[in-house]
Amino acid sequence: MWRPGCVGQYRSVSSPVSPDVPPVPRLVRRDAGRVIGGVALTTGDPVGPPEKLHDAVVEFDEYAAASGWTPCFYSVSEQVRAVAAELGWTAIQVAEETVLDLRGLAFTGKRFQDVRTALNHASREGITAVWTTWRDAPEGRRDQIRAISQAWAGEKALPEMGFTLGGLAEIDDDETRLLLAVDEEGTVHAVTSWMPVYEDGQVVGLTLDVMRKRDGGWRPSIEYLIARAAQDAQAEGLRFLSLSGAPLSHSPVPEGVDDAGASRFDPLLDLLAGLLEPAYGFASLHSFKRKFKPRSVPMYLAVSDVVDLPTVGLAIARAYVPDITPAQAARFAQVLVSRD
Repeated sequence: MWRPGCVGQYRSVSSPVSPDVPPVPRLVRRDAGRVIGGVALTTGDPVGPPEKLHDAVVEFDEYAAASGWTPCFYSVSEQVRAVAAELGWTAIQVAEETVLDLRGLAFTGKRFQDVRTALNHASREGITAVWTTWRDAPEGRRDQIRAISQAWAGEKALPEMGFTLGGLAEIDDDETRLLLAVDEEGTVHAVTSWMPVYEDGQVVGLTLDVMRKRDGGWRPSIEYLIARAAQDAQAEGLRFLSLSGAPLSHSPVPEGVDDAGASRFDPLLDLLAGLLEPAYGFASLHSFKRKFKPRSVPMYLAVSDVVDLPTVGLAIARAYVPDITPAQAARFAQVLVSRD
């Protein structure tokens, strides 16, 4: 049974892929559900085996209706989109996940020049990649990670989201792996966190969550850490790295996805992206990830009734920006309602 504030788990439902690409089990974050303004808003797919997915969507719909809430799946896979379509729901692309397949991966050739340069220059700069967890890291390193995170947050015009993106609270988990770029003096130049993805009880991939660099630190430290994570995960026998989604990104509407609903919801995505881009740099972050040549996997929003889009859109806006002003909220709602 879904409930607000539930503790999510990791599960093994495959993302859409081409026939010659291995499936990618999706990851479900903890605290995967919340109720905002009467909208039961999820983050990620339902937890459970693939064969139970249809029943889970139906159960979620019935549970929300019995509670007087509007149901909404946010940032879900093609599998959930397909089930929602069968039930007559509206589905809209709201993000793109970038996935790096590890089978046969080699950072060779001109297209990986920047990545290879970061790897080659690390030893010259005395930089090494150190795997740890928050609990196992020495207190001095935890202090440095806190300082890097606080400096990063201090530069933002908006507070940390806490919705679809992780922060310090999320890395304090024994299952979350930290990969640090550390120099010979013990200075941490960058930190990345990686959440495990399970299939049949085994870790088959890692998902990038937190990614922050010391102000004035070694410039290509993030490229170096992602490349090293890929190499180490490959050596471990894992199948993929997810470099996470690009929130609030939408492409031309694919076949089978509701075009009318998308045309009504796109203005909200554009407004949110415009509000958050100066603070969080989603577009530049997405562009940065492209240097690793990942494949893109669409992620969707699904709602049971298209008339609920204005209400759902405002709930998503409040999830991303909890301190949204009444004027901003009215603007979001007006833009959506004007499209009816």
